[in-house]
Amino acid sequence: MYRYRTCDYCGYRFCRSVGLSRKRRRYVLLYSSWFVRSLVLSSQHKHFYSNVVWQYGLQIVKYIFPLITLPYLTRVLLPEGYAIYAYVVSFMTFAQTFVDFGFNLSGTKRIAKSETVEEENRAIGAVTEARLLLGVATGAVVVVVAWFIPITHSNMLYTMLAFVAVFGKAVAPDFLFQGHENMGPLTTRYFVSKGVSTALTFVVVHSIDDILWIPILDILSSVIALAWSFISAKRMFGTTITFVPLCEALSELKVSALYCFSNMASVVFSGFTTLLIGIVITNKAMISYWSLAVTAINAIQSLYSPIVNSLYPHMVKGGDYGFARKLLLVSIPVLLIGTIAFAALSDVVMLVLGGKDYLSGSWVIAWASPVLLFSFYATMVGWPILGASGKVTEVTFTTVGSAVFCIVSLLTVSAIGVASLQVICIIRCLTEAIMCVSRIWLARGYLFPSRSVTADCER
Repeated sequence: MYRYRTCDYCGYRFCRSVGLSRKRRRYVLLYSSWFVRSLVLSSQHKHFYSNVVWQYGLQIVKYIFPLITLPYLTRVLLPEGYAIYAYVVSFMTFAQTFVDFGFNLSGTKRIAKSETVEEENRAIGAVTEARLLLGVATGAVVVVVAWFIPITHSNMLYTMLAFVAVFGKAVAPDFLFQGHENMGPLTTRYFVSKGVSTALTFVVVHSIDDILWIPILDILSSVIALAWSFISAKRMFGTTITFVPLCEALSELKVSALYCFSNMASVVFSGFTTLLIGIVITNKAMISYWSLAVTAINAIQSLYSPIVNSLYPHMVKGGDYGFARKLLLVSIPVLLIGTIAFAALSDVVMLVLGGKDYLSGSWVIAWASPVLLFSFYATMVGWPILGASGKVTEVTFTTVGSAVFCIVSLLTVSAIGVASLQVICIIRCLTEAIMCVSRIWLARGYLFPSRSVTADCER
């Protein structure tokens, strides 16, 4: 079999120019040769790389459209109207978490394991029915909660229209395209549907009196996305929706609940950290520093999603643990250099996010930067490796276990009076480290085969 190799002569010249010894030269050449072979686009992995590109395209588009409408809405809605818009968006974020549940994970796995179109049709029907049931229940909860919140109570129609838009997006069968490792339609669909609603925003929204048009346009966007999804699915895969007995939909809801519980546990301990800081840290500047640091870290972590979302269906379909292992190894120098650079440039990051008044809190970004390293490997080993291999309970256990450690540690340091932003940063990093190490330990059979990387390189 032909093997890709780096040019030995060029590699030798480079190693000699930087003063490496003969022994170290050999290891550099071996690793570089293995590195190149690891990234070669074989036919087996081309879908993965293609999906990563499409997912990053989707990520970019999701950043661009809000940036287009945000300055316009802040001006035409004025502070009073924009407060309604911003609060309901935040409120709907929680509603979307419940409506999404864990179907994009459980549904993707079911599609990937399906052997016939009929099985896929039943999977689409089961997930859709389960989502409809969940949507009705979530809608009832939204009405009750919104009734007791002044800003949503006085804008109940706006709130419910916003929920309909969120629910419409959730019903779209994204899991079908993920299960087929074909995510291009998701990006083009979002671009078209969101592009239409964004363009119409400038046409129909001119003042606070037009605020109801915002959720109406979001509903229009959801309808376009839903129609686009099912038409594309029929054209590309020959699939339609086959409604199933209620018991099968309830079974799908039960299976998905474990995925949802794991994801929600992660959200809970992140939110609890912020909540506790607001209670035990009385210095408002410190709270602002933490908020900006979390914003910066979340922005970097969002770059992990395209890789994770593309690797999960790839692993479910093929169980390509060798490829996943190589991705993790290749990413080590990238993550190390990136984390160190993020910490070293904390002043620049804080200046961009907050301005000169916040520069004195740039140390918070540096202290919290290890989260980037640990969270990447915790996420990569989580659903793509453990979850894809059927160890859903183990993924949930590691998430809940690290969440319990975080909450207990935060409550303990608060009770004994030593809660400071430095201590909270350490606890946050340790939480991610515990999740990362525990998942790697549980996945050790897949990640650490009998052959060493060096032996693989030498061959």
